Amino acid sequence: MLNSQDIRQKTIELSCKTGAGHLAPSLSTVEILTVLFEKYLNFNKNNAKDETRDRFVLSKGHGAYAYYIILNELEFLPDWELEKFNTDEATIMGCLTENPEYMIEASTGSLGHGLPLAIGMAQSFKIQNKPNKVICMIGDGEMQEGSNFEALMLAYRFKLDNLLVIIDANDLQAMGRVEDVALPNDRLSKVLSSFIDENYFDIDGHDEEEIAKCFDSFYNKQNENFSIMFARTIKGKGIDFIEHSEKHHYRCPTLDGYVLKAEDE
Repeated sequence: MLNSQDIRQKTIELSCKTGAGHLAPSLSTVEILTVLFEKYLNFNKNNAKDETRDRFVLSKGHGAYAYYIILNELEFLPDWELEKFNTDEATIMGCLTENPEYMIEASTGSLGHGLPLAIGMAQSFKIQNKPNKVICMIGDGEMQEGSNFEALMLAYRFKLDNLLVIIDANDLQAMGRVEDVALPNDRLSKVLSSFIDENYFDIDGHDEEEIAKCFDSFYNKQNENFSIMFARTIKGKGIDFIEHSEKHHYRCPTLDGYVLKAEDE
């Protein structure tokens, strides 16, 4: 059984034991991914490439560590990949690389690529009358890419009721705060809500009950069009001094003297 506290701790350990950066953008995703994979996403534990599975596309591929931990907990990603992570021997990277054997659906990290891919997957399932769902998680800074808005227009046009778009709205991007570069998240949320007439959710992205209500509506109701979860999250959640920190997008907290709790004992 997946547990968000356990996933968060193991995500922190993966970064700190290997010296890998990109921890902070991974920590804002923990509760959403835990609820999704534990209770909703359809997949076959014995076959990562089962054609009946739902597709999850992590467009913000630079925040993949919690995703790696969950794939390892589900036994898709082998232990040795985590043990060798951030070395030349590992095949998984700081950003996602497609690997069907591990149920990693797409290579992402180059911003604005994941949602267009997810649109293609969802439209393909619709054309074939297949019940598969597609869930795509995007960073709020990534929403400055025009390709995402082109993709949203297509999602509306094609009435992709099998698609859920999740915005990880943690207020920060690689080089600063989103409000200092483009739209602040309150305004971005209003813009995105104009794309659909129902199934738009602006929630606390760390509240598992609120997250579950969104997934319930997407999975269990008859929807007219695609759905959006605008999840307000905290970048770096779980380590006080990197929460809301602009400099820790890629900085491993061990560089600032952080020591894992297990190493203190």
